[in-house]
Amino acid sequence: MNSSQKFGLFILIAITVIYIYFAYFSKTFPLPNFSSTEQEEYTPVNVPPEENETTEVKPTTLKPLRSLKIFILDKNGNLRSVERTCDPNKEASCFEYAIEQLLAAPSKWEKSKGFSSEIPQGTKVISVRETSERIMIDLSNDFQSGGGTESTYYRIKQLIKTAQANTSTPVYLYINGQQANVIGGEGIIIKQPLNERSLDE
Repeated sequence: MNSSQKFGLFILIAITVIYIYFAYFSKTFPLPNFSSTEQEEYTPVNVPPEENETTEVKPTTLKPLRSLKIFILDKNGNLRSVERTCDPNKEASCFEYAIEQLLAAPSKWEKSKGFSSEIPQGTKVISVRETSERIMIDLSNDFQSGGGTESTYYRIKQLIKTAQANTSTPVYLYINGQQANVIGGEGIIIKQPLNERSLDE
């Protein structure tokens, strides 16, 4: 074997060794195959509101206060109006509230100024029924007890003027569920609905 043959054999052996080395012993790290990776599907998440985040609250519409008039007697015995204030956001009916205030009058301050009332203490509102056509006031029997003719006359006038000052709807008076056409032991006749001519003979 001549020298050129030996050199060719050496080259062949070297190539074979290099091939075996890279084929079996070389530690390579393949790059990740991004094309085969499945993309995650994005799912929106409901994020709860922050603790300091305020929820919009619609403002409540409040009804304005209403000024009422009730009629009692001054120190000279004349019918006079005094004011009361009704909160329609608390009271179911400002008219009924006016009647209740009339039965409770006068206040301590009004008494100190000489005001009084001919409506007997203990008189209660049994009911006040309101419709678009009429209002029916039902009072306890105390309303017509005691005091004589003059007292009965003035207590009816107090009720009539108070009713007219606080509504334009016709008002009818009942005593213990019965329409009061005659009231008191003296038999005072009342023309209904209540108005300035109700006590005319």
